[in-house]
Amino acid sequence: MSHTLKYVIVWLLFTIVLSANSDLYIPKEINEAIAGGTRTLEGIPGPNYWQNHADYKIDAEVVPDSSLLKGQVKIEYYNESPDTLSMVVIRLYQNISKSGSLHDWYIDPELFNDGVRVNEFKINGNKVEVVPKGRKVIITSTNMLVKLDDFLYPGNSISIEMSYNFKIPDVVKLRMGNYYDNDMFISYWYPQVAVYDDIDGWDKIEYSGSVEFYNDFNNYEFSISLPDNFVVWATGELMNGHEVFTEEILSRINEALNSDEVINIIATDDYEEGVTIKDSINTWKFKAQHVSDVSFCISDSYNWDAASVEVEPGRRVMTNAVYPDGVMEWDNAAFYSRETIKYFSGELPGYPYPYPHITSFCNKGRGGGMETPMMANNGAPEVKGRHVGLIAHEIAHSYFPFIMGTNERKYAWMDEGWASFLPNILVDRLAEGFNAYSLRVKSYESNAGKESELPPMVLSYSNKGKARTAFYDRPAVAYTELYHLLGAEAFKNALLDYIKSWHGKHPLPLDFFYSFNRSAGKDLSWFWKPWFYEFGYPDLAIDSVSQVKNRLRLKVRKKGSLPTRVLVVLEYQDGTSEQLERSCEVWSDGREELDVEYNTAKVIHRIVLGNSHIPDIDHRNNYYIFKRDNS
Repeated sequence: MSHTLKYVIVWLLFTIVLSANSDLYIPKEINEAIAGGTRTLEGIPGPNYWQNHADYKIDAEVVPDSSLLKGQVKIEYYNESPDTLSMVVIRLYQNISKSGSLHDWYIDPELFNDGVRVNEFKINGNKVEVVPKGRKVIITSTNMLVKLDDFLYPGNSISIEMSYNFKIPDVVKLRMGNYYDNDMFISYWYPQVAVYDDIDGWDKIEYSGSVEFYNDFNNYEFSISLPDNFVVWATGELMNGHEVFTEEILSRINEALNSDEVINIIATDDYEEGVTIKDSINTWKFKAQHVSDVSFCISDSYNWDAASVEVEPGRRVMTNAVYPDGVMEWDNAAFYSRETIKYFSGELPGYPYPYPHITSFCNKGRGGGMETPMMANNGAPEVKGRHVGLIAHEIAHSYFPFIMGTNERKYAWMDEGWASFLPNILVDRLAEGFNAYSLRVKSYESNAGKESELPPMVLSYSNKGKARTAFYDRPAVAYTELYHLLGAEAFKNALLDYIKSWHGKHPLPLDFFYSFNRSAGKDLSWFWKPWFYEFGYPDLAIDSVSQVKNRLRLKVRKKGSLPTRVLVVLEYQDGTSEQLERSCEVWSDGREELDVEYNTAKVIHRIVLGNSHIPDIDHRNNYYIFKRDNS
């Protein structure tokens, strides 16, 4: 028997044992990762876990009049894997604007442009020709696959240099663009090395508009050059503030850095009065360490408000809001951001916000947002609760996926679900009467169980149906049910354990599930399977009611396949009421009926099953009215 065959047999036996000890389906490549020691069944990184990274140096110029970005980037890419790499994959995100690229929705052909124009390209100092039908460089929609002349061995690095330019979109603005009047949010703006990981090797999933990030944690130094009077806000820390800002603005920045109250750093009049910028041509220099991406925004007219909050002893985080005059609620955005950072750092998840600032940019639209580390590109909802919710949602992404490097391309729910769950208590606190979670449940109920609704574990780039349900609503509702199942303290402890185990790494869904299993001290497969793996919907019903003297007997039937809490409200004829509640764990043994018994001397008028916080696709079977002879 050959050595190779022996290895294969041992590996197969090992994976069979692993699978037998797990109630969750484990795909082949993840079994291989567990066998290879990069993953575990305990929800923590394995002893052989690794991930690659890069150092980026970028010099860019923005030409507002022509909506053009010109850039030069130098990347030092480090191979920390045990594999020898014969190629490298580089992302050219703005090729999504080219004719022939993949798109998740229709784009008018008249709006297509040349995408990213690569002017010069070098690997390890050697020039590489980028030609349409070359064998060494292949461009597939938004990916550039480059065959290496010299292999990249484990522990070594390669140098990549590129000069490039592209048109900043001003009509079809996918997560970034020129929002007119020289106000721009720029993301997806530089050639970026794709992730090479222990599961798929190179990530070759195209950027087609819907699914978003999957990035390594890298170090960045970058500069942005602009004409007179423009201000730049960006990921990371501004390294040359004294070169670009006047002393007056620097004084206001310093005041905000130490203030619990909101400080107006720049007002629209300041641009005209010349108190903002020093020179006619400004080059803004930034630095960011161990982040998954960088972005920036510019304006020559926006207001800038800021405050700060202490997230741990001796460290304050600055909360910035940049916006035009006259946009509803944005004059409160810096305060809402401050309260969000305070809540996430101190309450839930209770993990100190890890970055020096958060900057929220108003793109003048009515809703929707886009996040990158320390930066958010937000619309301007007219309803206060939705505005607060949008601010908090985008900041929540600082945790998922920015300190937890999840693969949004495959598992969008691993970040969007958390960003939809975490802010709910805070939103209702800041926007009294809004009831954010009820709206989330209602949105989920409207699509749950439909033919087009796919379980979250269907890879996100494959979901072309009710994607928002799978990415946002269903996981947010599932996390809420899990919160009530475990209890507030145990849930928070499990979430913190998960964050601490995978901070700065690339967790998979199974890593999340197993981490919570370990922290909770129990196998929650009965919960994970229906909520994340299976087709189904939540539906509880009152099946039967009987009362003999003071003894009430109620049978609740689980008609749907997704387990939820059981809440029974007894409404009495005297106008009072009582609640009986059980966590969704009552369904963990596979039962489909639950008997509820209760002693009461009061006269019951009506029984109500559930409420607006418990998802249920059919509320018609959630009521029972006692008919009594009043003669």
